[in-house]
Amino acid sequence: MFLESCQLIFKGKRFVRLFIFIVVCLGFLIAVTILAGLTIFDRQHNHILHDYVARNDDIVVLSTTYYENSKSFPPSTAVILFNSVQVFHLKYSTLNVVAETMQGNVEVQFKIQPVINKIPFFCKWVPYIAVGQVPEDHVLLKLSTNKKDGMELSLRTPFQTPRKVVACFSPLFLNERWQLLLATVEIYSHYGAFLHFYVRSMITDLFKLIKENKNTRISPWPSIKIGESRAASPMFDPNTELEFRNQASAMTDCLLQYKESAEFVIFPDPDDILVPVLGKNYHEEFTAAFNMFPTAGAIVYNMTQTSIESSITPALYSPISLLSSIKFKGEQRWGKLVVRPERVDSTWIHRSYSIKEGYEQKVMPVDVNAFYHLRIWKFPDYPTVNRTKISNPPYFDPYHLNATKRTVYNVSDGLKIQRKFKNRVSDGNMKSIYSRLPKVSLYYPLIEVCYNRIFYSMKDIGTCRGPEYCNIPAFPGLRCTNVASEFVTYKSYRNIYIHQLISTDFEEGENGCTL
Repeated sequence: MFLESCQLIFKGKRFVRLFIFIVVCLGFLIAVTILAGLTIFDRQHNHILHDYVARNDDIVVLSTTYYENSKSFPPSTAVILFNSVQVFHLKYSTLNVVAETMQGNVEVQFKIQPVINKIPFFCKWVPYIAVGQVPEDHVLLKLSTNKKDGMELSLRTPFQTPRKVVACFSPLFLNERWQLLLATVEIYSHYGAFLHFYVRSMITDLFKLIKENKNTRISPWPSIKIGESRAASPMFDPNTELEFRNQASAMTDCLLQYKESAEFVIFPDPDDILVPVLGKNYHEEFTAAFNMFPTAGAIVYNMTQTSIESSITPALYSPISLLSSIKFKGEQRWGKLVVRPERVDSTWIHRSYSIKEGYEQKVMPVDVNAFYHLRIWKFPDYPTVNRTKISNPPYFDPYHLNATKRTVYNVSDGLKIQRKFKNRVSDGNMKSIYSRLPKVSLYYPLIEVCYNRIFYSMKDIGTCRGPEYCNIPAFPGLRCTNVASEFVTYKSYRNIYIHQLISTDFEEGENGCTL
């Protein structure tokens, strides 16, 4: 019966035309619906489809670390750290590196691994590492897909000085909250960490105080630049699509530098304070933690929210008074990592996606230990230095349950931290620099308002967030240490424009801090 009906339709020319017209219209509507759906999906997911089908791409090479011998990699391995669009590893599985040797050129395929292996991510650009084993007698390495030229890679070697614990801090910008940074340096140093800071901009007097500390290292951390020859549109600034000052790249850069020399590496923000509980110092703490979790490559210490008090006047300031004034808010937030560097090849601040086979990421229970997140600041009119208060620290109470009888620090440690700090800022040139620290914050209130809007309020959670979205005015006359950098572009690699950081350094100025 159905076949007979179809035959009747196709016998009449008018009905044939009508049938074809209906089919074409339905096909058109379906195609429009699919395209509209894909367009909406792409717009909601940071244009990942657009980036995937794009013919050409940009990458920005930040560093290339060469390991002659390694606990993590085969002999003569190089690791390239770079930024690109979040689908780059789906389009390209390797980068072609040419190693020039005395016997001739050797091509090596460097395997690409995303540092943040999460799609869609809320930022369009993310960090990657590319790993390859090169000839031991190489003279130079270059990214190239032709036999004529290439982008020569600037090689560095990892640090060799043994360190038990290294703290790699997320990049600092417009930094003037000396009350926080000085406390961070003193507390982490006291418990046995070597501190590595990445800085984009900081008031000069604070910069000098941190730099002169023998237990710290400061590296310039520039915003990235892509040249005029590029795949992206001329108006595109990749810094607006990198998460929080490209912090995952900074964390991975730090890990790569200390991979061979550190036993443990921790990745906090400067306002995250960890006091050892499982031992007297960080080394004992982390040794015990990894004994608790023997299959761990990384362990997450969660954050517990706190409020603290401090002084605006250097003469009345005490770093340990921050901890003695702690009030717990009963709230827990995202954790920060400590890793065994030989078990992890890259890291984000909250998670590692590159833990070696056989290991995993574990979470330390909050009631065992947690970071104190110094989130809410108060600056009372009265002095905050009070020996009686320092000698009577509050109890650790992350859940507001009064369930523990453990104080937030040992009194003997608190007194030692206070004494060491006073000796440090009373010494020679440091005394005059310390006395000049500002009583009024210019940048911090502006950043706090901006971050409450773009981050802590949890609004627009699916969009990229960073200081580039904050409206920061200029402050002429303010002495700041900023970062100057230079990038070069190579445009003859097949379908990829390569932009490489070739130099970066600090420069002092008197027109305020820059992003």
